[in-house]
Amino acid sequence: MDQEKKKEFTARLEKLENQLSELRIQLEDTSILYQNELEKRQFYQLIADFTFAWELWFEPDGNIKYCSPSCYDLTGYTSNEIIHASGIDALLVYEADKENFNAFLKNSLNQSQINQTLEFRILTRTKQLRWCMINVRGVYDKLGKYLGIRASVQDISRLKRAMGHISDLEKGKEFEQRNKQRLQNQLELKDRELVSFLLQLSQKNELIQKAAILIQELKTTESRKGNVVLNQLSTAFDQHNSVLVDWNMIESQVEKIHPGFLARLQKKHPSITEKDKKLCSYIRLGLSSKAIAGLMNITAKSVEIARVRLRKKLNLDSGTRLTSYLLQF
Repeated sequence: MDQEKKKEFTARLEKLENQLSELRIQLEDTSILYQNELEKRQFYQLIADFTFAWELWFEPDGNIKYCSPSCYDLTGYTSNEIIHASGIDALLVYEADKENFNAFLKNSLNQSQINQTLEFRILTRTKQLRWCMINVRGVYDKLGKYLGIRASVQDISRLKRAMGHISDLEKGKEFEQRNKQRLQNQLELKDRELVSFLLQLSQKNELIQKAAILIQELKTTESRKGNVVLNQLSTAFDQHNSVLVDWNMIESQVEKIHPGFLARLQKKHPSITEKDKKLCSYIRLGLSSKAIAGLMNITAKSVEIARVRLRKKLNLDSGTRLTSYLLQF
C-alpha cells in the first residue's frame, strides 16, 4: 500500500514539475513579448515626444488624449497645461480665428471635414502672435474602430513673413514680365514688318521679270523706233535686277529679331555658304518658296532644289522638316 502511494506521489510530483517547467517557459516568452512591447512603446513615445511639430491626439468627444512636449516651444505652455485646459481655443487661439478653428475641429472630429488643413493664429503665454497651420487625420485601431483624430500643428510665422516678401518680389517680376512682353511684341512687329517688306520686294521683282520677258517678246514684233525704246527699258530692268536685295540690311534685321541665329547656324554647320545663309534666313522668317524666288531672282522650282540641297548639307533625315529645324537656332 505504501509502495502504491509512493508511486502515485512520484507521478504527481513529475506532473507538477512538468507544469512548472511549462509555466516557466510561458513566463519567459511573456517576459520577452512584454520587453519587446515596452521597447516599441518607448520607441514610439520618443518619436512622438521629440517631434519638431506640436502633435495632438483628440478623442472622439474632443478631449485631448495626447499632447507632445514640443508644444512648449511654440506656445510657452506645457503639455499638461494644455491637456487640462478647458480648450485650446480658450487658452491659445486668437479671438478673430476662434470661430473658424472650432468649426474646423468639430467637422474633423465628426469626420465630415473635406479640407484637412487650416491656418490660424495663436497668442503664446507671452502674448506673441504667431501663425500656425494644423493638419488632421482620423485614427483607427486594427479592427477599424474610430479613436479620434491626430493633429499636427506647425509654426508658419516665418513663412507668412516670407510670403509678404515674395509678394513684393512677384510685383517686381510682374513688371519685368510686362517689359519682356512689350519687347517681344516689338520684335514680332519688326518681324512682320520685315516679312511684309520682303514680300513686297519679291512681288516687285517678279513683276519686273515678267515685264522684261514681255519686252523681249515685243522687240521681235515692234518697229525699229519702238525697239530703241524697248532696248532702253530692257537695259533699265537689267540694271535693277543686278542689285536684287540689300543683304547686309536683311542680315542686320534678322539679327535684331532672332539674335545669334546665323552665328549658331554657322557654328554647327561650318560648310554652309552665304547663299545658304540667305535661304536659311528667308525660311526662318516664314517666307514661301515663291516669295524667296522673287528675292533671289530665281524660279520657285530652283528654290525647291536649293532647299533639297540645303537639307543634305544640314544632314536632315526625311522625318525632320527644314523649317522646324531652323526654328531651333
